[in-house]
Amino acid sequence: MPDSFSELRTAGGPNKPWIAAGVGALAVSLILIALAAAWWYAQPQPEADTIPATVTVTAQPGPAAQDLAPDGTYSGMLNSLNPDARTPSWPAVAVFGGGTGSVTYPDTGCTTLIDENFTNTPLTDACNTTPGATGEWRVDASEPGLVHLTYLEGDTALVEGTLSAGMYVTRQQG
Repeated sequence: MPDSFSELRTAGGPNKPWIAAGVGALAVSLILIALAAAWWYAQPQPEADTIPATVTVTAQPGPAAQDLAPDGTYSGMLNSLNPDARTPSWPAVAVFGGGTGSVTYPDTGCTTLIDENFTNTPLTDACNTTPGATGEWRVDASEPGLVHLTYLEGDTALVEGTLSAGMYVTRQQG
């Protein structure tokens, strides 16, 4: 009786090289898949979606913020110091905060900036300033709820007035 493998040794004929090539290709494919899997797992994994941490920012007021006036809105009348002025007084609204301020004249539309150095910088074309002169504001907030403003060009005071906290502007009839 022949052994059971003797028939298999002689079987296959001309297809033997194709079978060997297929088995070899399968073995190479499995090796390449194993290498690809090893490379894939060796790469750093992306972080899972997380909610960003909360950041708290604390603002600190600069020293100039205390030099102007208490933050807020002040209104009242400013008066011309020129005895020959066409308009002796007019309503004004001043707003202070963050180390700067602004003065607005509602009747004319003039708005001017008061920076941390108390320099006058017109923000609208409606502001009448002396050509070539640098304006400066003096701000006195020594009385609670009141701000006394004086506008100077050079050493000459041109306008002054005391404004009170709030938005109550009265107009002078005339």
